[in-house]
Amino acid sequence: MNQVRLCRIAITIATGATVGWFISVGNVVIPVLAVIIGLALLYLCKSRIQEALEDERTYRISEKASRAALRVFVLVVAFTSIVLVLLGKSNAEVSQAGYILGYSVSALIVLYLVSYGYYSRKYGG
Repeated sequence: MNQVRLCRIAITIATGATVGWFISVGNVVIPVLAVIIGLALLYLCKSRIQEALEDERTYRISEKASRAALRVFVLVVAFTSIVLVLLGKSNAEVSQAGYILGYSVSALIVLYLVSYGYYSRKYGG
């Protein structure tokens, strides 16, 4: 793990120095190439080190956390939408913000249902 860190630091310093030097000289082509080469080297540095694979437990925790965050977000935004629409009877802008939030929540729910259907077919058989 230490090798990856040293590799990243060396590549970042070299790329930063190259970009800084050539920008101060007035050349803009070489800094762009230096950044692209630096990114490629960072990718190669990372791909050479075998990292620990995520296990099934990690995936399950991630799924549950994502689902819980989605539920809380949808409930809070839907409640806020209703409050804004009710408060916006005298102010059209507040009412419009409430409707936008309501439509956004609806779109998010539809997106969730479509992706759920896709993945249930893909992995369910």
